Amino acid sequence: MVRISLPTPGTAVSPPPVAETAPARRRRPHGARRYSRLNTVTGRLLVVLVILSAIPVASNRPSWWLMWTALLGVGAMAYVVRTHLLMRRRPLQISAFRLFFALAVLVPIYAVVQAAPIADLLPSGWLSLPPALPADLYPGSISVMPGASVLGAIRAVGFLIFLMLAIEVGTQPDRVHGLGLLLMGGLILHAIFGLVALRLLDDYSLWGVKTAYQGMLTGTFINRNSIATFLGFGLVLGIAFAMERTHQAAQAQPDRGYTTFLTAQRLEGLGLWLAISVLALAILFTQSRMGVAATLVGAFTTFVALRLAHRTRPRRIVAEIGLGLLVLVAFLVPVAGTGVVERALFTLVESSERLAIYAQTWGMIRARPLAGFGYDAFAPAFELYRAEPLASAGYVDLAHNSYLALWAEQGLIIGSIPMLLILWAAGMIAGKLRRREGDAAMNAAALGAILLGAVHSLADFSLEIPANTYCFLLILGLAMARPRLSDLPAAKAAR
Repeated sequence: MVRISLPTPGTAVSPPPVAETAPARRRRPHGARRYSRLNTVTGRLLVVLVILSAIPVASNRPSWWLMWTALLGVGAMAYVVRTHLLMRRRPLQISAFRLFFALAVLVPIYAVVQAAPIADLLPSGWLSLPPALPADLYPGSISVMPGASVLGAIRAVGFLIFLMLAIEVGTQPDRVHGLGLLLMGGLILHAIFGLVALRLLDDYSLWGVKTAYQGMLTGTFINRNSIATFLGFGLVLGIAFAMERTHQAAQAQPDRGYTTFLTAQRLEGLGLWLAISVLALAILFTQSRMGVAATLVGAFTTFVALRLAHRTRPRRIVAEIGLGLLVLVAFLVPVAGTGVVERALFTLVESSERLAIYAQTWGMIRARPLAGFGYDAFAPAFELYRAEPLASAGYVDLAHNSYLALWAEQGLIIGSIPMLLILWAAGMIAGKLRRREGDAAMNAAALGAILLGAVHSLADFSLEIPANTYCFLLILGLAMARPRLSDLPAAKAAR
């Protein structure tokens, strides 16, 4: 017999307890997760390519950069196919940069045009050459060395593929931040190797006995200025990440009313500042005057950009910059910077030959302002115009000014495209930093890297070295990248 108890009249009936259930988490589709892993793996492979490309003399040999270009071409095709299989309806991220890449591709296209046998179809005034040159030596193309121009076009296409992949994988701020840290770690390894090879292994070089720059850090590079730029990119990244950790630690809430000093973020920040010191030491040991100056400009730009993004007061920014310069002068320069200081004192005395190269290169530009002498054909073209005081000087194969080199090789119109694209990219990145979109540290570091490369290119050819170009494009692409195209409508609705 079942006994049922009924409530007495006048008593409230409480409902039975309901078990609390956690809100269901919206899981990402399986294809989206695999697509995210594909981007992460691709980004890490790009970082590995940057680090490895710096080992064989910074890949400044056709055999090496042709190999990297071939690998990038195969990798890009595999990436596109895999993306289509995983996310059929999702467009490639670079579709938002159609005009940017349409302008960029004009550079390799024109290089191929310069190599084509079309000289007879153009006005003779466009293809001016020294009058002393015999008529039978006049090339049938715009380029005075068409084979070199075709190879240069292939290298430029490889750079564009690399930039496209960097933009594709840079759609998530966390991924961008992680790839930036990984890249900085690889650059620190290069700095450590350079210091060990110079100070502990009696100026050791992987590529035989050094015939130049003895007693100066060159690492796996040949030229001290080029490795100074390479390590400078690492220092700029380090400053951005260290400042971000310091800012996050300062914004952290006190734990039970107490301020904790040895938090994980502060410890990470200390580690990053230590890494920055190693990179700064290595750059000073290169004794590259322009490398040090350009790195200081890049570091200053990164610091100010990130401080302004954090809404820091101008007075505090000025005080922190002064403190940083004091540390540099008080500690780093006495330890390793005496060579840089001594060489800086003789800059004007030693610059006469460099100024003569600039003057004669400008004469080449005036001779062919529209057509140029051919992509990657500066060296043979310069020999046609070499005059005193350089007539008895050694072989001049580079203009030691990337702006003049571009104008001499591709003319004032097409030769200006790379500069315009970098300015365009800088504007996009500055806008992202102002809107607090993406990873702030990487955005600020990219602005610093742009200024670093722009300043050093005024007096050298560092960004003409493939390893440096890959590193620069990776930083630039990760910072330029926008949120996933499929996320843009939701983001706009949230605003």
